Amino acid sequence: MKRIYPRQIQDKFYLSRLLEQYLQILAESPMHIQVKALAYDADIPEPVFHRMAALHRNPEDAPNIEANDYHILFSNILFRYPTVRIWEQNDGSVFFEL
Repeated sequence: MKRIYPRQIQDKFYLSRLLEQYLQILAESPMHIQVKALAYDADIPEPVFHRMAALHRNPEDAPNIEANDYHILFSNILFRYPTVRIWEQNDGSVFFEL
């Protein structure tokens, strides 16, 4: 198992899938953190979260989004929730440690 640091990843489609999983994990966690709360705390519009999380399903939006956009978004989230760690397991699946 190795730790995943989103800022080191340049594949925006992988970052999109990772963001989607991360938002789902936060919503289902005991903290029940919804996208609306994240958007308010980070001062980033909620549609930005949804658009970036859906990029891997809607690749026509890809020219408008860069990997650096994800790095900024993840930095904002991870700054507020530093106890959440992202790991890649030996089989390639992603595990979120709360």
